[in-house]
Amino acid sequence: MGFRFRVAVTLLSFVFFFSPFFSQRCTAGNVQHLFIVHTNDIHGVLLPGEAVWLDRNFPPPLANAAGALTLFKELRDSAEKSGYGFLLLDGGDVFKGTVIGDFTRGQAVIDFFRRAGYDAVVPGNHDFDLGWQVLKEMADSSKIPWVATNVRMRESDTLPAFLKRSVIFERGGIKIGVFGLLTQHIAGMVVESLLGDIKVLPYYEVAREEVRRLRREGADIVVALTHIGYRHDRRLADSVAGIDVIIGAHSHTGVQPPYESPINHTIIQQAYSKLSTVGVLDIRFDTNRRRIVGYEGRVINLMGDEIPKDFGYYRYLDSVRMVAEKGMDEVIGYSKRELTRGGFTETPAGNLITDAMREEFNTDIALHNSAGIRANIPAGAITYRDIYQVDVFGNTVVTGRYTGRQIKEILEVSVNGRHAIFQVSGLKMIYSTKRPVGQRVISVLINGEPLDSNRVYTLATNSYLAAGSGDYHIFLEGVDIEDSFLPLRDVIVNYIRRNSPVDARVEGRIILVEQ
Repeated sequence: MGFRFRVAVTLLSFVFFFSPFFSQRCTAGNVQHLFIVHTNDIHGVLLPGEAVWLDRNFPPPLANAAGALTLFKELRDSAEKSGYGFLLLDGGDVFKGTVIGDFTRGQAVIDFFRRAGYDAVVPGNHDFDLGWQVLKEMADSSKIPWVATNVRMRESDTLPAFLKRSVIFERGGIKIGVFGLLTQHIAGMVVESLLGDIKVLPYYEVAREEVRRLRREGADIVVALTHIGYRHDRRLADSVAGIDVIIGAHSHTGVQPPYESPINHTIIQQAYSKLSTVGVLDIRFDTNRRRIVGYEGRVINLMGDEIPKDFGYYRYLDSVRMVAEKGMDEVIGYSKRELTRGGFTETPAGNLITDAMREEFNTDIALHNSAGIRANIPAGAITYRDIYQVDVFGNTVVTGRYTGRQIKEILEVSVNGRHAIFQVSGLKMIYSTKRPVGQRVISVLINGEPLDSNRVYTLATNSYLAAGSGDYHIFLEGVDIEDSFLPLRDVIVNYIRRNSPVDARVEGRIILVEQ
């Protein structure tokens, strides 16, 4: 039986319209229900927002965290009244991305977790963005199990003390084993110094081992709480037998109806990100045969017109916001047009950001990864909040000296196809994807002159690229590398103040040709 949605004007009508799905009973008395309720990739978005993906011009309001609390309470109460099991899980990337998340070092989200009564969380890659110590602070203060089966300390090869391999819950007479997996590709996503002595193992064999261990300890249902992305969830489901349910994260993929692996019959579900939705999976479990006999799932939009807010919590959250966001709406300058971002072409936003770095530090060139530009710069008045949204990761600007040969190699990395390109200032590059990786850059001009392989150039970039993680190790090969510790967002703000109204546009700095 599917969901049918209407705008609910009262909490009673909201519960009425959702109850048919959640009150289904099998006529056989040996069937029990388990509700697995889940969120993922919250990224600090606790405050009410807007569903811009539904209508860009007139987006309907979202209830976000205050609405989620209401929904969780109703689902938990419904489960308790029916004698069902209830489990509340989160898939990681909990705080990075908003002022309130950063300002409180994640504690605003941890407070939400405690109020909501979460049972387990898996860390995401962005939960390391302020360093592993902040992740430890969040895990320790939450009093909630954070599960990460494939995370180890480099020297001892043991699990960090603030994490657990897995947890077994007993809900409604069902034993549920929950283990966590963090993406094994974290080295290319998180600066090594932020990971400290932590390493992340490939997950297939680790998952097989943990499934066997949980079964030995009596788990009736095994749940993998993952932060690896939907594509990898499907591979995991096909490759590792014995996982009953995967609750996913990382790719921000709303999966409804749930996907079932044709090989191992693993059920996969994931909600959308930023607390815009909540996933609910209703598992039907035969208590005699100790096996799953059915399931239904749905991703519920947290629409502000349908789900009443927990106003006590909302008022508290607003008081935290007022402190965290002081000065964020100050106008710093103006733009003649919207400066858009993108992944594989030169963009106006990218040109402004790299120009700002090059001007501030008087370097020959400046580079910035496209994926690190997280929002467009609006037309008209620009506030500090707007620039914060552009650079939510809080990078600093790093300078160094590189030979022309090294610059060429850096640009080859930019166009190798494994990630978005670099935005550039001070140079013009022509390249072709028809050529082999490592030989795609056809020509480079720096300040109008051909690149000289032996000449040394000064370069400004952000601290993420400069750290040399993953493909970006070439950035470590320069000399006189120096972190200014000046926040990139402040460099952008200063540039806009000096040059307002700004009028950045595509100039032909990056040209793709078919040859």
